[in-house]
Amino acid sequence: MNKKVLLSSIALSLGLVSAGSGAFAATPAFGVEGVKAVAVSAPGKEGPATINNLTVKSVIPLLVHAKKLYTYTSRGGVTFQPETFQYKGTEYRYLSSDIGSKQQLMNYVKRAYTHNAAAFYVQTQFLEQNGRMAQVNTDIGNSMQYDKATARMVSKTATAAVFELSVPDQGMNQSVVVKLKKVSGYWRIDMSPDTLF
Repeated sequence: MNKKVLLSSIALSLGLVSAGSGAFAATPAFGVEGVKAVAVSAPGKEGPATINNLTVKSVIPLLVHAKKLYTYTSRGGVTFQPETFQYKGTEYRYLSSDIGSKQQLMNYVKRAYTHNAAAFYVQTQFLEQNGRMAQVNTDIGNSMQYDKATARMVSKTATAAVFELSVPDQGMNQSVVVKLKKVSGYWRIDMSPDTLF
């Protein structure tokens, strides 16, 4: 058991950390294994999405997380052979059932983005058809390595911030400006995912 898990298990057993808060959950001890700790997450508040102190270091994991959310939604979720249909001469695909309704899609995107950014993204990049969300049947992506980016704070108040990132992209660095807002105590990206990634 590594030190972080051990310390978390001790904190949990002493009541210093709540298992219900999305930090750790304890399982009963069996044999000589002791207490096992398993990571759990509350919807929309996992990992980098719980940043409340925004710095040049903490903004990078939030952006990496945000890109994963964007990649997942832009490929239609977990559907490998999507159900397709034609609409105004263009082929569309339905999103997978976990993000298949407008509310599910909004909730998913809001794990890293503000409500306004998520609403703009859902409204401009998706189509609601027969009560299900769909998108143009195409693959989207880029090779920018946000996990290797460096950040510079341009401005920051208690509720808004702007960072400039230098992001590696096929041997060159691209400059990316990111706007963020604090929502319910946590920082969220205040730009539509399709304009950022």
